[in-house]
Amino acid sequence: MKLPLIKKKYVIVVSIILVLIIARLTLPYFVTRFVNKVLADIPEYSGSISGVDIHLIQGGYVLQNLKIFKIDGVEKIPFIDIPATDLSIEWKSIFNGTIVGEVIFIDPNIRFIGGDKIEGNKKSIPQTGEDVDWTIPISRLTPFKINTIEIKNGSIFFFDFSTKPEVDIQLKQLHLLATNLNNAEERTNALPSKVIATAVSIGNGQLTINMDINVMKDIPDLHMDLKFESIDMPALNDFFLAYANVEIEQGLFNVHSEMTIDDGKITGYIKPLAHDVKIAMVENQNTKPINLIWKSIVGFFVEVFSKQKKDQFATKVILQGDLNNPNTPMWPTVWNVFKSAFVQAFEINTNNTIKFTPLKIEETKKERRQRERDERRKED
Repeated sequence: MKLPLIKKKYVIVVSIILVLIIARLTLPYFVTRFVNKVLADIPEYSGSISGVDIHLIQGGYVLQNLKIFKIDGVEKIPFIDIPATDLSIEWKSIFNGTIVGEVIFIDPNIRFIGGDKIEGNKKSIPQTGEDVDWTIPISRLTPFKINTIEIKNGSIFFFDFSTKPEVDIQLKQLHLLATNLNNAEERTNALPSKVIATAVSIGNGQLTINMDINVMKDIPDLHMDLKFESIDMPALNDFFLAYANVEIEQGLFNVHSEMTIDDGKITGYIKPLAHDVKIAMVENQNTKPINLIWKSIVGFFVEVFSKQKKDQFATKVILQGDLNNPNTPMWPTVWNVFKSAFVQAFEINTNNTIKFTPLKIEETKKERRQRERDERRKED
């Protein structure tokens, strides 16, 4: 009687093993097809991967050679190029009773392109990615809400091939860690998530960003501190010559910034500081205006250093904006606020003056409805 039972158990075990083997062999094919379909559906962009590595035990998979190109853009320069993207379950959160996911981007490259023409008369479409909600394809590629995002050894490039000289600037050695994005740790403070980023720019500038954020709101609340220090300005001369008709002989540049978004209202400041700067004007009939931060910086330098006795310039420019318009895209608006701020000198004195004073996050539904009614009455 025992022999048939043993044989039955043996058959069950073998069957399970065979099913796992078949699943392991076939899953990469089906997952690759699914991922390529998701990437092909991104508006104005088209992407693909070369394959998938399935990790059944870890509960995740790795996308190999993910590339996303701008439709009608530059064929040989992908907007996003990531050798490996690891999507998996965040196991530490399971012990807290929450199932969430994490995404790790390994050696990613993001390439922005500006200008209005490339290679003679061939027109190019700017490659910025600002009109796409990139959280949508990421959320489709994982069945769980994302709680952790990490970027390892990333690079960000900006190209403009329509200028003389051509522009090629970059941030490298980018490391970013965003944790507790869906508050899996169940923190009760108003800004439960943390984002930390560091990078090195051309000219050996040291970028550091620290941000506390609440991404679970429709318009995330946040408090950000940014430092961009010891940028060797002559390393950016191709940029300055192409757009501002100046050449920097020597000088170091620093930027300190603090910003909050509280209930959709942006407040903050940017403090640029430069010292030991020498500028040489260059005559160039092909110089074009540019709608980027650095034109404003150079405008400051050319105007101020021609009149100042000291070889140092510092000021404070204000950051203000409102994201409560439902048709206003958040991050492009935040970026435009940064750009606009550089043409509005405010004052020289600065030092951590921005504070975050959010509404309490534990209000009841009844309290929230009453608050919304009161706000509508005020608007009427």
